[in-house]
Amino acid sequence: MVVIGGDQALDSPSGSTSRAGSSVSATASPMHRNTTSQHGGLFVSAPGKIILFGEHAVVYGRTAIAGSIDLRTYVSLYTSADGRIYLSLPDLGVEKTWMLKDLLKAADRLAAEYPIEEDQPPSLEILVPIARKLSGSCEDQCGVQHLAILAFWYLLLGVAHRKRDLLAVKATVRFKLPSCVGLGSSGAYCVCIATSLLQTAGLIPPPSIVADEQGNLTWEEDHLDIIRKWATAAESLIHGRASGLDAAVCTFGSHYRDYGYQSFTHLGYVGCFGGVASFKPGHRIEHLKNLPDLRVILVNSKVERNTARMVQTVKERLKKFPEVVDAMFGSIDAISLDAAKILHRPLLEENGGGDTGSTVQENGLGPFGGNMVEQDHHSLQPTRTASVRSSSLSSYVGGGKRNSSASVISATSEKGENVDTFSKLNDLCRINNQLLIALGVGHPKVDLICTTLARYGIHPKMTGAGGGGSVFAFLKPNTPQTLLDMIDGELRSHGFEVWQPPLGGPGVVEHQTRPELFQTPVSSTQCSTPASKHK
Repeated sequence: MVVIGGDQALDSPSGSTSRAGSSVSATASPMHRNTTSQHGGLFVSAPGKIILFGEHAVVYGRTAIAGSIDLRTYVSLYTSADGRIYLSLPDLGVEKTWMLKDLLKAADRLAAEYPIEEDQPPSLEILVPIARKLSGSCEDQCGVQHLAILAFWYLLLGVAHRKRDLLAVKATVRFKLPSCVGLGSSGAYCVCIATSLLQTAGLIPPPSIVADEQGNLTWEEDHLDIIRKWATAAESLIHGRASGLDAAVCTFGSHYRDYGYQSFTHLGYVGCFGGVASFKPGHRIEHLKNLPDLRVILVNSKVERNTARMVQTVKERLKKFPEVVDAMFGSIDAISLDAAKILHRPLLEENGGGDTGSTVQENGLGPFGGNMVEQDHHSLQPTRTASVRSSSLSSYVGGGKRNSSASVISATSEKGENVDTFSKLNDLCRINNQLLIALGVGHPKVDLICTTLARYGIHPKMTGAGGGGSVFAFLKPNTPQTLLDMIDGELRSHGFEVWQPPLGGPGVVEHQTRPELFQTPVSSTQCSTPASKHK
């Protein structure tokens, strides 16, 4: 990974607020925040996502099962007194500079001609043509670099339309999340940019809810929903028609939060590998509790794919064979619903209380929720963190006496249940993957991964848009490390990347200290370092 744009001192007016947790001054300009170098800047990160079941069908209103993953995108934002706007995207090789005065002129024209819709994200129809002109991006330029710049300018114009007394900003984006492989890099990017600009402009307050053990903070649910809406609109510039799933997962994450008097269940109960949720556009989101003790692996085919192109491929196939493809969407929906039933195992309430906060109310496209901490993705060796199931099934047997014979029987029973769960999910992955291939989003490299893993009794499926990108698979419980090493070695011998990130964790957060990857510049030759090797 690369640091570009640097964090050298930028002389700008001192802020009227302190770091997160403080309130915005009612008299000072919202942009006059403590985001100068001497005050530490603003550091925001968001997770990636993995779709377990339901991609493409979710675009057409069907159900998907997804969760956040511990591969994050980071943004540092500083205000600048030199009248220039900076955007640095190291992994995309982008270094861009624009004049603040051009943004402010455009904002004045927007304010004069178009009223602001307070509860809605900025109008794509109005802002995109202006964003193209100011960013220097031509309409026929559709590469990921140009689309990322366009999304940045769309969000910047949206903020300037509402708060026209802006200072210039300098945004640097760094990735632990590989791009163009179906793991939500675009959604995480849009969430990070939207969050940093909205907070710097005072359109959302500083965060106040503790999100993880490091003391990083996240926002109240209504403010997270604002971020989600803006990020979803921005992401649609990159992917075309978007379900809203990626931005929702990257905003809310998927983890259970309980810090003293605050208790928020956004997406998933803290099971053995975090949180997963059922998502359907326009409906309530259901988090899946007490997940079975199963692990997953991710395999990067190293084939970059274009999500918008894959979405268009499915759209054209639907237009050509409407009844056939619609029936396939129905089958994928049924797979997602079956998977949700398998994964969701409601806990017995130890204190006799009911289930509170079991769903998150959908407003429009549908938010997610959550929490996560950084971990090592270097190998397939399973890891345990503090985020473990608070009560196993055995605690409800024999009065919770884990050393009793009843507890041993329960543990054996649970092991058998996990094997059965793996078998069912393994079959659903195989069926879902074949349906995705039938929709026209397969790739020979993905076929090779599937063939390789099938020899070990594992049936993976594409995650994300397909056409390359990443493949995930569930691992059979108690798979010996020697076998995992064999699988890892064989996949890597074909040139693939393999890692095992935890599922679930925090969504977008503001870091209270400078993230480590902003501490020391890294050589540009390392920008292609596999995500599995990032610590």
